[in-house]
Amino acid sequence: MGTVPVASAVPKVQKTERRIADQDRLFYVIAAVMMLIFTAGGFRRFYLHGKAPWGELTHQIFPLIVVHGIAMSSWVVVFLVQSVLILGGYRRLHMKVIGWVGAALVPVIVILGSVGGVLSARFRPEIYAPLGGPRAFLATMLMEMACFGTFAGIGLANRRRPEIHRPMMLLASLSMISGAIGRFPYIEPFAFSPPLFVMGPALVFGAFLFLLQWAMTRAANRRYLMGFVGITIASVLAIAIGTSAVWNHMVAPLVP
Repeated sequence: MGTVPVASAVPKVQKTERRIADQDRLFYVIAAVMMLIFTAGGFRRFYLHGKAPWGELTHQIFPLIVVHGIAMSSWVVVFLVQSVLILGGYRRLHMKVIGWVGAALVPVIVILGSVGGVLSARFRPEIYAPLGGPRAFLATMLMEMACFGTFAGIGLANRRRPEIHRPMMLLASLSMISGAIGRFPYIEPFAFSPPLFVMGPALVFGAFLFLLQWAMTRAANRRYLMGFVGITIASVLAIAIGTSAVWNHMVAPLVP
């Protein structure tokens, strides 16, 4: 008699676990859609007119900017496709086919983003004056690429462990989306607010994602939270380093 309630409770527990898992998968689709909206809205001038928010693209590195923009946009699209595949149950396609596209994009984005950041600050230093100056903001740009590469690398190394893989890939995407969010309509004015500048809106978005996932799954994702705290600390350190005399001396030969 006493075992009947226990036995009948098992399917209910399994049903609850499946519901939470489905909500978790749905969360990543929602997060990816939001990132795609920010990317499309933030870089609308680039997509529609081939221009930067401040005017013409830096002509000295025009091809690099275009390739870098395509690579970063492709990452956001791949992140959305991958999330949709997992939600639909197409895990093999997610890992064996599309996953390799994302893996190939990681070094391209890191290299082009780092080189492009240095050259952009060198050739167009005036556009970074509202963001603390070219040398200071270069530290933030390089920090973003370092965070992106780190989280993407951890995510790829744990591709068979979704509890690690998913939050790491989300954090990687968050690390590189500050430029898009900072250029998004109505958000753009806040991206020029010191001391965090464009990282401020991105960190607010990252905090919102943590709370959204918590609300949908009824559980706090501790791995994501730890990574998000890491991005926040790295952002503050990048500001401190970028305004230091040592950093200014180091990058003086590269950035006027």
